Amino acid sequence: MYNVNTFPEKELVELQDYFELAKENPLYLEFYKGYEVVDEAPVLRKQELIPILKNNFKLQHEKTGVYLVRSGGSTQNPLVFPVDIQENQNQRMALAAELTKNNFFTPKTIALNIFGYSDMYRTAAIMDDILEKCSATTLALSSHASYHDMEQTANYFKPDFILGTPSKLLCFAQFLEEKNEKLNIKNLLYGGEFLRPNIQKLLQKTFGVQQIYSLYGSAETGIWAWCNVTKNPSLFSVIKGIIIEIIHPDQEGYGTIAVTNTFRKRFPVFRYAIGDLGRWTVADGKPFLELKSRESKSFIVCEQHYDLDEFTFLTDQATVFQIQLSTNKKLKEVIRLLLVQDIPQKQQLAFLEEKCAALKKILNFEERFMEVEVLLIKVSDLYIDSNTSKIPLLIDLR
Repeated sequence: MYNVNTFPEKELVELQDYFELAKENPLYLEFYKGYEVVDEAPVLRKQELIPILKNNFKLQHEKTGVYLVRSGGSTQNPLVFPVDIQENQNQRMALAAELTKNNFFTPKTIALNIFGYSDMYRTAAIMDDILEKCSATTLALSSHASYHDMEQTANYFKPDFILGTPSKLLCFAQFLEEKNEKLNIKNLLYGGEFLRPNIQKLLQKTFGVQQIYSLYGSAETGIWAWCNVTKNPSLFSVIKGIIIEIIHPDQEGYGTIAVTNTFRKRFPVFRYAIGDLGRWTVADGKPFLELKSRESKSFIVCEQHYDLDEFTFLTDQATVFQIQLSTNKKLKEVIRLLLVQDIPQKQQLAFLEEKCAALKKILNFEERFMEVEVLLIKVSDLYIDSNTSKIPLLIDLR
């Protein structure tokens, strides 16, 4: 049961009304069966949403077109979520209005957009659309554009904004650094990953960045929050129409972020856990959603989200396993799968090669962006939490 009594009365009524809509939708008839009041309704997670869509959504049965967007994860188990086209546009208009109001983008903005667009990951196109709704200019490059082309475009059009995921921005910055060249782009906007301090310093140095912004959301819920990172790091403002609940908060108030998107009527999104931790806080007299990090059972590598459940077939025979995430000297992502498993000496090399190939397939391995390694080790070689003496399944050392 959830403490919905902490909501303002108006928002609580809106949440109950939206729950009534969601539980009558053909997608969720079974999932919400038996639940009548909003504070008893379960959280919806990716692992439940995938079979719901697989069993209840048939694109060919829709009377009008839909906007399809893919959530992160492996190619073996993707989540492609449908959105009503007009409802999607309404949400973007609401976001664009807030960005314009808060001087993120202005009619004089010229933005170099190097977000990706492939395999139904549509971030680049989404940002082009939002920029145009702000009457700004977008320099839309192919998702496969070379870093040389990006540099030429920047030098020719003199953008005052650069947009991308930290991973893609890092690769571009390293390309420039190797040539001992720099750009002069005042503003940077990132999304899709957390921006680590060491990478932020490199981007500021190489691009000449003075001001950093961020957008936040998910494929299933759309983009619905924005942050002036330079002024208030990790503090996000949320657009009207999005209701955020913090599920099972700890003593500091951090809990799982659950999103209800009231823009979505045709394909509702009610109390959807997007996998991040956050809390509500107040700064300058205004409420902000403060982000912490991904849940310990999920992580982000090179723009894509992964759940530990996706790696079960690699680890189900192991006594214990641990996934370690780090970066090397060139700030490339390093993913190590450590296995404690009894494998005869003669079979170990073939075993490791097979596991490593399978791991690379899950991660959509690209040598330019990541290093992947699988090792057989002893339990004593795993990272052990000094406070709990437990072996965490996931360690993020980045």
